[in-house]
Amino acid sequence: MAVLDVLEDYLTDKGKGRDGESGQYRRHADREVNRFVEFLAGDRSTSSVTFEELTVESLREYARYLSRQGWTEGTVRNYYAHVSGFCGWAAREGYLSGNPAQRRRAKEPLPEDTGRKSGEQQAWTAEQREQLLSYVDERAHEAIDDVASDRQAAIKACRDRALVYVLCFTGVRGAEILADDGDDRRGRDGLRWADVALEDNSIQVLGKSGKWDDRPLPEPAVPSIERVRSVLAPSSEDWPVFPTLDYPTLVQTFTQAMTSRGYDIGEVENLRREQVNDGEASVIELLADYDIAPPALTTHGARTVLKRLTDEAGIELDDKHGYLAPHGARRGVGEVLVRAYGHAEAARYLDNSEEIVREHYSHIEAGELADRAEAAFAEHREKQRPPVKEGDEEHTEDGGVDTESETG
Repeated sequence: MAVLDVLEDYLTDKGKGRDGESGQYRRHADREVNRFVEFLAGDRSTSSVTFEELTVESLREYARYLSRQGWTEGTVRNYYAHVSGFCGWAAREGYLSGNPAQRRRAKEPLPEDTGRKSGEQQAWTAEQREQLLSYVDERAHEAIDDVASDRQAAIKACRDRALVYVLCFTGVRGAEILADDGDDRRGRDGLRWADVALEDNSIQVLGKSGKWDDRPLPEPAVPSIERVRSVLAPSSEDWPVFPTLDYPTLVQTFTQAMTSRGYDIGEVENLRREQVNDGEASVIELLADYDIAPPALTTHGARTVLKRLTDEAGIELDDKHGYLAPHGARRGVGEVLVRAYGHAEAARYLDNSEEIVREHYSHIEAGELADRAEAAFAEHREKQRPPVKEGDEEHTEDGGVDTESETG
């Protein structure tokens, strides 16, 4: 039996509402099981994937695939858990003889859950942050100086700089401002210009809870947003703030939009050839001319961008990522806020509970408590020191008085 033939039954069982057609768990399970099926299908149709292919070896390969995507340990284990949940349901329904996802060999490539989270995950340091910001500033300024001759390069440099600034100072989750291929909801398709309110220093995002929320946009990030808008010149508020610049993707977007307007393929190709291949326009400019919004940069694409920028900026990391990852920027913001204002204020800014923030940044509190304990012991030692009796002072060579005698 094909896996997708019964997926809807599983989602209904896990969903909420009268017909089991709603709920956040259902949406996430739908996305992750489909991702798994696409992985198994490869170049085949996903409808051809059967339960016979859900073996310990295929689950092991999928666990290895997830672990290589640059996601956090928790995200990898969470995505795998959705697939495991489906396999467990399939076993109970009689489609599988057991749950291959729970076999030790299948789970072996997954990142280890050590239970020691605080301080272990990447957090951008002040030095790394400044080095990356300096690099993207310099790169953008050079590209803007040459915008007349190469607007595409200026758009790319300004987009990359704006992305770095937003990640550095807002602490938003990557999924809140970038596109998720497995989630077609509005708010998971990239931050749009309609979501940006520069006059209020805020952006509106679809939060982790599934509700829209206004998030602060600190002043240091504003100029980079203003600059990318002026260089990009979007034709509508529906354009993404961080568009993809992948050539095949933009060409495909232009072709699909124009054919849906009644143009035939030949006419579309001629338009593109005349204005891009034989002309001076880029594909992104062609989309603006015909009022076609490009797709947003995906979370995977953003990781690729940050890998490139980290390398070009000469920043060396010895962690498992080897580059400044998006979630590291968020944790870096958390580090600054917890140290400056405490857990409660940091929790509000990061759209998290105070309990979770305390857990994630407990190493900061432990360090501060250690400093306070050290000061307390020093004060205690001073109080316990016996008083110096008259006549016990030792005169130093310069005529001073030394109360720290060897006998004292």
